[in-house]
Amino acid sequence: MEYLKLSIEFLVIFIILYIIYYLFFIRKCKKNRDYVPTEVNLILIIHKIDAKKINLYEMVKVVSFVTVLVLSLVITIVSESFNSSVLSILIGSVFTIIIALISYRIIGNHYKRISETNKKENKSKKST
Repeated sequence: MEYLKLSIEFLVIFIILYIIYYLFFIRKCKKNRDYVPTEVNLILIIHKIDAKKINLYEMVKVVSFVTVLVLSLVITIVSESFNSSVLSILIGSVFTIIIALISYRIIGNHYKRISETNKKENKSKKST
């Protein structure tokens, strides 16, 4: 029964956060092609990804989904594990940063491969 309660809590938090992210980031990016959320910009800069070689809107959706997933997971775990609010904020912040950076590294590597593949395809098309 405890797992069911945690699962429902996680789903509710996830849905609420995803709606907020959709309204403030994904929809804004869809309307204004020049707008890129900070997380996506961070990944593009760190991994030196050419934004023209990838589908940026798709990347925004993936990064938003992963960010909301990380936040929901950390909020659910920390809210059930710690009674002290200061301790839960500190540990939640550390967990969020660590998990988000690992997730962004994986996403960055994936899109770096896509960017390099598209670059190679464009070179081969130009040479023929």
